[in-house]
Amino acid sequence: MKLNKTVIILASAATLAFSAVSLPTYAEEAPYTVTDGTHLDANSYKGFKLFRNWCARCHGTYGQGMVGPNLADSLKLISKDEFVNTVTNGKAGTIGSMPAWKANKKVVAGMDQLYAYLKARSDGAIGVIKPKKTK
Repeated sequence: MKLNKTVIILASAATLAFSAVSLPTYAEEAPYTVTDGTHLDANSYKGFKLFRNWCARCHGTYGQGMVGPNLADSLKLISKDEFVNTVTNGKAGTIGSMPAWKANKKVVAGMDQLYAYLKARSDGAIGVIKPKKTK
């Protein structure tokens, strides 16, 4: 009988301990706001402008891919941390390589904006269009 009480107490303690641990949340809030399928919030629009100026020459005008991969598809497979690491440090691939952008202060400072724009494209919130800035 004493063993059963000990097991119950230990099981209860373990349950309480595990309930106090916060498990990771996989549903993230979107880092962008798109209105009417064409208008981006100011932050995401800045990301589009950064993308257009620094990334489009390899990844296509709207991230649909050219010499570099389709980033709308890539962001469905990688985390934000992986995205930031790849942009910052570059990456060697089987076909080509992505240069490191850590020396470009504009790209590094606008990393969240860049990610927000590309995430909107990846999620299908905005299509292969030139977005407008929400006023």
